[in-house]
Amino acid sequence: MERKKYILIVFLLLIGLGLSARSKYDNAIYDSYVKGDMIGWQQIIKLAERDVASERLGQFSYKSPLKISLINYYYGVCGWLISQKENKLVMEYIKKGERYIDDILDNEPDNATFLAYKAAFKGFRIAVSNFKAIYLGMQSMNLAKRAYGNDPKNVRALIEMGNVLFYSPSFAGGDKNRGLEFYERAVEEIEKSGSTAENWQYLSLLTSITNAHYESGLKKEALKAYQKANSVEPRFLWIKENLYPKILQLRD
Repeated sequence: MERKKYILIVFLLLIGLGLSARSKYDNAIYDSYVKGDMIGWQQIIKLAERDVASERLGQFSYKSPLKISLINYYYGVCGWLISQKENKLVMEYIKKGERYIDDILDNEPDNATFLAYKAAFKGFRIAVSNFKAIYLGMQSMNLAKRAYGNDPKNVRALIEMGNVLFYSPSFAGGDKNRGLEFYERAVEEIEKSGSTAENWQYLSLLTSITNAHYESGLKKEALKAYQKANSVEPRFLWIKENLYPKILQLRD
């Protein structure tokens, strides 16, 4: 009995250490996002990759918490690198992320979260190689639809449905209004879960909604969305310095 109690205590301590490490990375990632420090983001990725490399292989090694975090970190940095035309580095992160995603889907083929992540990484490939847009675009849309069909309340699935609908051309099934609806549903699910504090993806979603209203020329709606994002995180520089001035220039 004493031995079992000892093992349980050690196990709980290990879990605590793991949660502490993940929390440390997540907080640092959030701070990097708010400050627009994507160089710092990549340094955090290196630390997380080092930790994953030192993990012991086990029954659930394909889906360790650190690997899941890394997928999220790769996902977050790829869009920025694409905007910086860093295609070689983007492809390195895409391949690393896809390897972890495929490992999970090989074991859990109906996992909505990782089907949606796979849809997102297909989208990154389109941004790097436009000549594959039609082929990869259909794959991305089908994966997003499958993820959403498996779990209509899954935040990642809702986000990727929003992305494929908002950014795909109309002839390929794109629909900006429906895309915006999916973004807003994803926000609702995050808010219901109570996981809004220092959540870079929540802040990113609010930014996407603000930008969607801006691109549609809806000044009132864009300002309202901006004010919500700014109230959630007043330190967020990008939306304040880049998007807000553009919104103000829209006609009333």
